[in-house]
Amino acid sequence: MAAALAFLMAVQACGDPFEPILIPVPDEPEEATLSDFRMGPVQKPAAFDLISVAEIRTDQFSGWDFLFEIDESGTPVFRPRGDVIDEEAEAGLALSSLSFEGLTEAPEEPYVRDAPVAIQVGDVLAVVSRKDPSFGSVRCRHFAKLEILDIDLPNLAMTFRYLVNPNCEKRRLTPGGE
Repeated sequence: MAAALAFLMAVQACGDPFEPILIPVPDEPEEATLSDFRMGPVQKPAAFDLISVAEIRTDQFSGWDFLFEIDESGTPVFRPRGDVIDEEAEAGLALSSLSFEGLTEAPEEPYVRDAPVAIQVGDVLAVVSRKDPSFGSVRCRHFAKLEILDIDLPNLAMTFRYLVNPNCEKRRLTPGGE
């Protein structure tokens, strides 16, 4: 009995054993470049996946959350997954009035999930992923922030910097945080 009590006290001293161990948010934002989905070269990525934190070629992998496109009027847009694929719209984008550094927590809502979002250099967006399929029926989304750094219309490309929280359902977007 004394051994069991000592074990329970040790576990409590270390924190809640049922609380998941959180992965730190990266210390520095990274950059990604996407090519226009409709007119860009097929060998260059046009979409981004928050779950694997990677640029995605849509002809090679169907797991992505938003893609870059220059629409018919010449406007650069991000299109969330629900605007492109006929499925439940989970991934979404939200323009922010805050700076990239000032956006320290992603909003719970509202996100545009089924319509294009016009973008321009300097825009900051909060982004939410589709449900992470590795967790089955458990609702597990990832949150991120990004800032448009460059839109190169002649070369049908755009570059942004981003910071993704790798922890499920955690909206905190501060470098090195959890």
